[in-house]
Amino acid sequence: MLATLIAAGCSESPQEKYNDATSNLNDAKKARKQAQEKVADAREKVQDAQKNLKQAQNKLQQARQKVISATQAVNQTVSDEVLFRTLQKKLLDNDEFSKSAISVGVNQRVVTLTGTVPDQDTRKKAVQAVRSQPGVESVNDQLQVSNGKNDASQSGGGDTGQHDNTGQSGAGNS
Repeated sequence: MLATLIAAGCSESPQEKYNDATSNLNDAKKARKQAQEKVADAREKVQDAQKNLKQAQNKLQQARQKVISATQAVNQTVSDEVLFRTLQKKLLDNDEFSKSAISVGVNQRVVTLTGTVPDQDTRKKAVQAVRSQPGVESVNDQLQVSNGKNDASQSGGGDTGQHDNTGQSGAGNS
């Protein structure tokens, strides 16, 4: 019985329990309001980001259309002779190919590269330089790497597109 009286004296009164509960409720409401504000801020940021994304996508689409139009214009105006001269000059003027002997042939916008280059890196650069030229349909890589050995496994022969090897123009690059 004494224990019951002591326990009863230590417990909170109903008023104290109510006050604690309302304090906890107010704290929870305050936390909820702060969370709602953060969600609203985040939604606003997401909406701004979506708007920016849509604008960027529209600009990208416009740029793609310009590339398509420009590519069509190049393809309509390009001739094998113009490509031949342009590529020959591009390879001759590039110091990276000074130790190479590259011949360029063009037939129906398909470029065939023949000759020798000092290493695989130079070969890749030559093929990429030609491939990146507007108006080139495909590149037929027949370049050979001459590292002082006559190694048939180093020859190009790589066909990077359909082609017809007849009627090609050739030019050397020493």
